[in-house]
Amino acid sequence: MSSEPMHTSSAETIWSAQPRHRLRENPERLAWIVLLTSFAIFVTLAITVPLAIRHFIEIATVKQAAVLDPTQGTVLLYPPRSLEPIAITDLRDQVAEGSVIEAGDSPTQATIRLISERNDDQSLGSVQIFSGTRLRIDRIRSPMFSMSSAPYQAQLTVERGQLRVFTNSGERRPFAVHLVTPHGEVDLSTGSYQIAVTPEQTSVMVSAGEAVMQKDGFASLVVTSGLRGWMTAGALADAPLAATENLLRNGNFTEAMRDTWESYVIAQNVTPGRVSIMERDGRRVAYFIRQGEDNVPTEVGIRQHIGRDVNVYDSLILQLDVKLLFQSLPGAGYLSSEYPLRVEITYTDIYGKQLAWGHGFYYRDPENENWKIVNGEKIPPFTWYTYRSPNLMELLKDTRPARIDSIRIYASGWNYQSMVSEVFLFAE
Repeated sequence: MSSEPMHTSSAETIWSAQPRHRLRENPERLAWIVLLTSFAIFVTLAITVPLAIRHFIEIATVKQAAVLDPTQGTVLLYPPRSLEPIAITDLRDQVAEGSVIEAGDSPTQATIRLISERNDDQSLGSVQIFSGTRLRIDRIRSPMFSMSSAPYQAQLTVERGQLRVFTNSGERRPFAVHLVTPHGEVDLSTGSYQIAVTPEQTSVMVSAGEAVMQKDGFASLVVTSGLRGWMTAGALADAPLAATENLLRNGNFTEAMRDTWESYVIAQNVTPGRVSIMERDGRRVAYFIRQGEDNVPTEVGIRQHIGRDVNVYDSLILQLDVKLLFQSLPGAGYLSSEYPLRVEITYTDIYGKQLAWGHGFYYRDPENENWKIVNGEKIPPFTWYTYRSPNLMELLKDTRPARIDSIRIYASGWNYQSMVSEVFLFAE
């Protein structure tokens, strides 16, 4: 009986031919790989998760609404995604991102208040617009978390017109303003600025602070206090230029008062008024206040010696911002000399005679028809009003100034509260 040889199946042959997996032969190595991989994932998460949370805390923002406060004339407001404007004659809050604000060609002024650290009407930044200005509020943001080091942010697109921008550092964080114009972009730090946008040019004059002008294809231009810069569709200034000469020192009250302004008080045996420097609405202001017995005259003010010859100048213009808060004496008193705020320039004319020119501001009408207002004007209370004088060289041409001796700003009457800011005496 013959026997046939035994044959294994092909599957068994292949299986027996394969080497056994090394990890199965060495389970300790597999355990170490799993352990090290888990540890690496843990370390990665331990680092990236806090960093991601920290990054979110830094960049997360909350939308803020602006406040539009017309001072003179009618302002048009285009809400976001609206083609029909709303005529604004009184204060309007909750002006949202995406809104367009336009000042007509007739005499118009308005203030846009931007950011407030507290629930009150004191803003950290404000924009004052004038006739012919059109701008869009692209972005107003504050950090979502108090521990964030990011600044308050505002981005505005200015299509045309003239505006003034005021920012301060606030109590906890800075305020960064970014402007977009048809000719380029401008970053503004803490300070005060005058911006003019025409079809041909964007001009930036820095009263205090620093502006960085940027345009594609050109090196950035840094403009500091007392200088101005410009850019057009095809060019950016190589260096800052001297702005129109300002004959006053520390007109924005950012320096020590004792070095530039002298305060004084007139009060005979009654409660005197007082003046102090403080921050309001993103700017430094001189604040005049008197609260005491009524029906008694007092005066409190500040003055600065100038002592500048002005024979060579063709133009001399005074500009200042005024905010009236209270006056108990109607009008400007019997002699039209007691205003809640008045400015006066003392000068020597070309004949050598010392004279004075002044302009006052009030909001409460005289109750006596015989009390006439002379060299004064009624302005709205509780809001900033920019006064720009006529060319004093033309106005006073019969007694043309040869030398500006001094300037004083004061409040007088019975009881009063008023503010002044951004005082300039421009000479060209």
